[in-house]
Amino acid sequence: MKLKPLVLACACALALPTYAGVVISQVYGGGGNSGATLRNDFIELFNAGDTAAVLDGLSVQYASSTGTSWQRTPIAGVLQPGQYYLVQQAAGANTAAAALPTPDAIGTLALSGTTGKVALVNGANALACGASCASDLSVLDFVGFGTANDSETAPAPVISNTTAALRAQGGCSDTNNNSADFTAGAPLPRNSTTQASACGGTGNPTPTPTPTPSPTPTPNPTPGSVRIHDIQGSAHRSPLDGQSVANVPGIVTLVVSNGFYFQDEVADNDPRTSEGVFVFTSSAPAVAVGDKVLVSGKVSEFRPGGSSGTNNLTVTELASPQVSKLSSGNALPPGVLLGTQPNKVIWQGAAGDVETAAALDLNNGLDFYEALEGMRVEIANAVAVGPSNSYGETPLVANAGIGADVRTPRGGLIIRADDFNPERVIVEAGSVTPPRMNVGDGLARVVGVLDYNFGNVMLRASEVSPLVSGGLQQEVTRKQRTEELAVASFNVENLSPRDDAAKFARLAQQVVSNLQSPDIVGLMEMQDNNGATDDGVVSASETFARLIAAISAAGGPAYSWRSIDPVNDQDGGEPGGNIRVGFLYNPARVQFVDRAGGTATSAVAVTSCGNAVCLSASPGRIQPADAAFNSSRKPLVGEFVFAGQTVFVIANHWNSKGGDQPLSGRYQPPVRSSEVQRNQQARLVADFVTSLTSRDPQARLIVLGDLNDFQFSDAVGKLKATGLVDLIETLPENERYTYVFEGNSQVLDHILASANLAARAEYDAVHTNSEFADQTSDHDPEVARFAIGPVLPGCFANWTAGVAYTAGQRASIGTVNYEAKWWTQGENPQQSGQWEVWKKLGTCTTEVAQQQVSPPQPATTVTDWIVGNAYALGDRVRYNGLTYLCTVAHTAQGDWQPGVAPSLWQQQQ
Repeated sequence: MKLKPLVLACACALALPTYAGVVISQVYGGGGNSGATLRNDFIELFNAGDTAAVLDGLSVQYASSTGTSWQRTPIAGVLQPGQYYLVQQAAGANTAAAALPTPDAIGTLALSGTTGKVALVNGANALACGASCASDLSVLDFVGFGTANDSETAPAPVISNTTAALRAQGGCSDTNNNSADFTAGAPLPRNSTTQASACGGTGNPTPTPTPTPSPTPTPNPTPGSVRIHDIQGSAHRSPLDGQSVANVPGIVTLVVSNGFYFQDEVADNDPRTSEGVFVFTSSAPAVAVGDKVLVSGKVSEFRPGGSSGTNNLTVTELASPQVSKLSSGNALPPGVLLGTQPNKVIWQGAAGDVETAAALDLNNGLDFYEALEGMRVEIANAVAVGPSNSYGETPLVANAGIGADVRTPRGGLIIRADDFNPERVIVEAGSVTPPRMNVGDGLARVVGVLDYNFGNVMLRASEVSPLVSGGLQQEVTRKQRTEELAVASFNVENLSPRDDAAKFARLAQQVVSNLQSPDIVGLMEMQDNNGATDDGVVSASETFARLIAAISAAGGPAYSWRSIDPVNDQDGGEPGGNIRVGFLYNPARVQFVDRAGGTATSAVAVTSCGNAVCLSASPGRIQPADAAFNSSRKPLVGEFVFAGQTVFVIANHWNSKGGDQPLSGRYQPPVRSSEVQRNQQARLVADFVTSLTSRDPQARLIVLGDLNDFQFSDAVGKLKATGLVDLIETLPENERYTYVFEGNSQVLDHILASANLAARAEYDAVHTNSEFADQTSDHDPEVARFAIGPVLPGCFANWTAGVAYTAGQRASIGTVNYEAKWWTQGENPQQSGQWEVWKKLGTCTTEVAQQQVSPPQPATTVTDWIVGNAYALGDRVRYNGLTYLCTVAHTAQGDWQPGVAPSLWQQQQ
């Protein structure tokens, strides 16, 4: 651990304690591997200092031994001297291995079982460094192990499925040399309930200090002249920032692990000034909800995320407090009822840093919430517009969504180019924990304190009514018809053989049941055969095989697959996972044209095969060496044949939106820096499309995948400029989404098609994941059906020997339709009888139900049969005391009497 200050969730810098402070004390990456003793990977922390440390706002992060892509797990809580903190990470396939002790935090990082890098970071943003992270100012402690290219002085030893890297002296050894401080030994996971052992002590448990009230400024304190609204002021930052205030009055409204919120019961007349504020105590405060208190302290503007949170807004707080309790059990100030906040405008002031604005404008979403910072607020008839995430945070809108902008049919909230929905508020645990929710679920009442963190307005809940289920169900699309080519796109979220069988089964069920077994499936985020283990393996043959087997077990077709393995650690994504795009296709309906030459580094080209346009390699990668695809997935193009027609399909997974400034952040409008690379990627794919269509304007072309951008973005616009049609735009506006992020339903996944295909296409975004708290992937799949083959009529009801058919009625045998020329019974349409009563209509399909021709309607009157009369279908006559119905229009002749010519007349009962 480097000797630098540890900022403990406070805007002020604290002096370095006698001992080094919080350190990484153990790293284990073999969890669930073959021969492993434990089921999960883990990272263990230890407070080697002599004062309590607040972990709120920190994160533990992991990268491969030479990687630059860091994955994070946020942590929180208070760590006493000598106390351990266990962060559980990903599990392996060996379910027989023992479970960890109860973790203090849970993440999903898949650590290498042998070599890698782990960092304790002041902030929640992912590191972006490679071989110099140990000296990064946001890094509080760093451990490189095995053959890592970065460490404190030298790496810790290589570890294995049965060994962990353990810091010596129970976690106290810290010479700033990983090699000297760590040994490889049997994993020994310890959590916050493990007996504490302070460094330099006797090994006895270190008792948690009992909080005691701080000394009061005077023997009989009285309220000072400064009120909370004076501290908050009418702008984003306090006018008293950095100043000390004395005896500020208020009632405690919410108590958390490192402080409390209190609110003035006497408000001023300025709606821009909040009446609540947070008091940072660093450890458990000695107050209770309902206490009337006087607080003295220093006004501070705390920016969540520390050095990595520069894009976040600040939160006003009182630090280094002295608290005097005047009374207990007081009624709390009523919550401000939300529902009138801006529903479209996040910010309409000058571009740049909103914190420099002289005053709040309550027509701005950011300013509206700033004016309520730290106050009790209430949401009535709250409805979830996004699912609960892994941290239990759920985005809500008030009043059952009335007044919210464009709502989806299933309860979500659509984004538009000029509307990113500031009416959303994210509820999280405060003194109570809200239930896990799906989109459309409701809560009659939610009360809490308004806060800001991770770039979002947060409601820290103190009262939550019971969950009202919205009854959300997964969608199911229709089955493609014989003449339709069904093409799907599906991001399967880091799928690898390290995932359990349940994930494969659930994905398979979605392919077979929800997507109805498409003919071609473009897949994104298929990992290599050992997932995030970074050992040079790049093949994904086992990953594809397991998914195909699961689909077959679910009743789906025996798919084949095509893909190209990437160069190790060059395509971004989870370190070591080597994610790539690929194709599944049903060989019973689709032919894949294999053409050799496609490699990880060679660029596919458009060429000629006889008189036809074709690919130089199939499958092939588009411009894999171009810098636009650095640390990003390379597009894969394949040549397919369906119903005798060649179809080109390009699968994509463009770079993510990571690094963009938050929607509700400090800088407005937010800079979307990730668009630079994405626009470059779009241009290369668009150029390839043009190279194909310029040589064959009638080429049938589909571009699909996780483009990581909206239908109105510049990147997607570059594809549309080539003449491609973005099929999701054929849906009504409120149905255009494949992904839900922080309560915003949005389009990230697309299927675009050439105009000749789009003219006969039907598109469906199949909502199976993104709206649910329990997700198999974070993306919804999508499918388009293209009517490429000859269109066949539907088959009529099967011909039955015992049924009497009249003229014009139709029936089928097998996949051939027939029409009766006149009345018949028992004459097989396939056999040419002497009367030839059946007319063959041609081939039909059983996939479409046909309407049967209605039988003739009997006339209301009955007349005598007369030779020479003209009779119409449905006429009724009397002959020899019986009644007959005309089944074929004709002019009566002497030998066509009723009873003698059954093909013309049907006897009535």
